[in-house]
Amino acid sequence: MGSLPTVVGVDGSASALDAVRWAALDARLHRSDLVVVSAISLPKALTGVGILPEPVVQQSRSEISRILEEAGTLAARDSARSGAITIDTVSSDNSAVSTLLELSAASRMIVIATRGLGGTEQRSLGSIGFAVTSHARCPVTVVRGWTGKGLDHESRPVVVGVDGTKASAAAVALAFEEAYVRSAPLTAVHSWSDADLSVGFPIRGLEWPTNRPAAADQLARLLEPNTRRYPTVSVRHVVVKDRPLHALLDHAQGAQLAVIGSHGRGGFAGMMLGSTSRSVLARASCPVTVVPSLGRRLVRTTGTSNPDVT
Repeated sequence: MGSLPTVVGVDGSASALDAVRWAALDARLHRSDLVVVSAISLPKALTGVGILPEPVVQQSRSEISRILEEAGTLAARDSARSGAITIDTVSSDNSAVSTLLELSAASRMIVIATRGLGGTEQRSLGSIGFAVTSHARCPVTVVRGWTGKGLDHESRPVVVGVDGTKASAAAVALAFEEAYVRSAPLTAVHSWSDADLSVGFPIRGLEWPTNRPAAADQLARLLEPNTRRYPTVSVRHVVVKDRPLHALLDHAQGAQLAVIGSHGRGGFAGMMLGSTSRSVLARASCPVTVVPSLGRRLVRTTGTSNPDVT
């Protein structure tokens, strides 16, 4: 087993159990341990003496134990069918956000669920999901409506957004790894421009037919280090004129996973989660993995071995 575990947060909801199924698969594919976490932030003072009534504390902790037992049983049942993994459970009296962020410093992947109930993009993602994807020290996968039933890993692609930034480079590397362990094809989506070139007056020299070959060459150069490292991964190149969001969402419809950087070329210094990343997280129909910028990532000392590379 790898030294860095896959961590999944659970809260007793049906969507959290979908996240457990995805996390169990992730742990098996990457030969890592699985840690199932449930947290409930107990108020420090609800009475005049500054402590919670003991029955309230015990009831809350009993509920966490029930949630962890249910999730752990599900993970064990799934792994028993597809390959045994080591499963641990962790309960916390701190908030879910602080607990998951602390664990992210020594994790391979954090996995959380989103219900996608609608409303604004941030509400669709949920406050916990927004905070964790914005500040985690390791990649975070947000799972929506995933059961894994009938999923053909070898036919449904992994999709990745490629824009040439350091955050994108980390996302591309992870996407190739995910495609490799799944024996899946990879679809790489590259946007030539962040601006909407369909509005305003045409600018001489920026005609798309003229510049498309150069954009395709640029995508090939950006992918080249990983195509050499993972020669068995079949890669489809997709180059679009501007604004990659719609292309990413279109290809995510038939994908098993979408991988994106935390922010792209249009972001400013210190930005934690860019607008394209937020939109993909809120609207994609498949699980989405957000890879943090190098500034808040730990150096990964372990990873999936690639027997194709000597």
